[in-house]
Amino acid sequence: MSSRKPDFGRYQHLESFIHLSKDAIWCYELDIPMPISLSKEEQMEYIWNHSVVKECNLAMVKLYGFNHIEEVSGKYLKEIVTLESVYLLRLFIQNSYQLEDLEYTQKSGIVPRVFLINSHGQVVDGHLIRIWGQQTEISNIRESESKLTGLLQFSQIVTEISKMFVHTKAEFVSDAIQYSLEELGKYSKADRVFVAEISSDKQFLSVSHEWLFSGVPSLFGVGTKLPIAKMNPERLGVLAGDGVIFIPDTRALSDEPWHLQLFQSAEVRSILVIGLRDEGNLIGIIGVTTYQNLGDWTDETKQMLGLVAGFVSQGLVRAKNEIKLMKKEKILQRFYSDVKEDLALAKLTQEAWVAKDFGTIPNLKIESRFLPYDEIGGDLILYEKPKPDCIDIFFGDISGHGISSALVSGIAAVSFKKHSHQEDSPAKILEAMHEELKSIIFKHHVSACVLRIFPLERRIEFSFAGHPPIVFWNHNDRVMKFVKDEMYPILLLDDWKGKNISKTFIPGDRLLLYSDGIYELEEETGGYIGLDVFLQELTEMISVSDDTNSLIKKMIANCLVEKERIIHDDIAVLFLEF
Repeated sequence: MSSRKPDFGRYQHLESFIHLSKDAIWCYELDIPMPISLSKEEQMEYIWNHSVVKECNLAMVKLYGFNHIEEVSGKYLKEIVTLESVYLLRLFIQNSYQLEDLEYTQKSGIVPRVFLINSHGQVVDGHLIRIWGQQTEISNIRESESKLTGLLQFSQIVTEISKMFVHTKAEFVSDAIQYSLEELGKYSKADRVFVAEISSDKQFLSVSHEWLFSGVPSLFGVGTKLPIAKMNPERLGVLAGDGVIFIPDTRALSDEPWHLQLFQSAEVRSILVIGLRDEGNLIGIIGVTTYQNLGDWTDETKQMLGLVAGFVSQGLVRAKNEIKLMKKEKILQRFYSDVKEDLALAKLTQEAWVAKDFGTIPNLKIESRFLPYDEIGGDLILYEKPKPDCIDIFFGDISGHGISSALVSGIAAVSFKKHSHQEDSPAKILEAMHEELKSIIFKHHVSACVLRIFPLERRIEFSFAGHPPIVFWNHNDRVMKFVKDEMYPILLLDDWKGKNISKTFIPGDRLLLYSDGIYELEEETGGYIGLDVFLQELTEMISVSDDTNSLIKKMIANCLVEKERIIHDDIAVLFLEF
């Protein structure tokens, strides 16, 4: 007879994890085990009618509109899950009773919510007896990805259009305008984008440039020598005053017969127009239209239209006068204001990539601090939970500063969060990120360390990519030790292969990760302190610090206050306490 006793502590930890988790976790048991020999349709009906909630946490309860576990525990699946989720059950059966990181959008509420679903069915002697599942909400991640993608697309289009006008000779400005209309058309999802110029005698308006979606009729036939005297003077005043005109449905212009007839002839259903101006004078218009459907353009499209209008206005003036393109002060101010807004958005986005709240983790406490050198930093501290028994941390430093580094930070963050759920080791995560990003990022490299932490085992797998040594010590003896690898950063060379380093820690162990900005400090007397000096000073600070907070304060004071040093890079630190 075995002398081993059940490890009740372990089960208590598991139960605590389930009930404290922010993810929905559940276990359905079939009141009568289901033969897996049934047809798929019979299995769906069987599971639907015989599955009873055996175990769940509060997150799962609230996900399905209840307030207390007692309201759900013991109920049948069909009593708490709507028919909207039936197709997930079909996929579960088709995939041999498991779902792995299945992305699912719940559209029942006002705002759609996005989840990752993992579930596993337990089969014994040819019968399905229970189903475990976990549902993680990733709505914020997908929203951030969407905003970042939109910002990248917007910035790229504006940059390319501005480069076209800056570097194009005056005789080729028409080509630059045509390129701008095509990019604006794709961005705004319009059927047409056009430029119409006012004649030198101020009497007529004629279409001079046009981009069309496939199959959409041209405006050139009906848009030539339109008499300005017949146009609505109030709308002309709005355009002259740098305003925007939006007519969602031209068929509603019954009180403006001339305009109604014009739009019917031109087959224009919706139209968004802004004026082209030179030194306050209206010289033409630029607009986007729809052919049959109603247009619903966002504020970003209107902002893009305004920026393109500024470039096109100056391009037309430059072409007519055969002089270099000179942006007027007002256009510059507007452009720089937009750039400032982009910088502010980039700063908010970048700050979201420095994790501050790591939640409650068994056997482990995590704290981070971040001090950017510039308005926008390039350091990353990311936290992801690919599996119930482990967490991944990405501690990285993007080369350079400013908005480009912030945008690269966002791309790298999205890549890490994806590959954290797909790869089985820190080295594989870094390798996958390198392969994915090297074709789209050319002027930056990323030094990083990826940690896969198994809190219950107090074990960590490390993979280094040009990251400085990780320092660790025990709170009792305070003797500094290191985990390190000399591997170079990702995106620096074409090929990158890393390795994993595994280490198990004991209660009382402390780990410190830091970016190179903490030791690349310039002395007032000249020179930099370097890594060796920093580690020597760190040894002294560890010996006199009673806790993490006091050590953090001493490190920051040592960097910036006590020894009058000058910061030249972002400073990020991450503490782990077992």
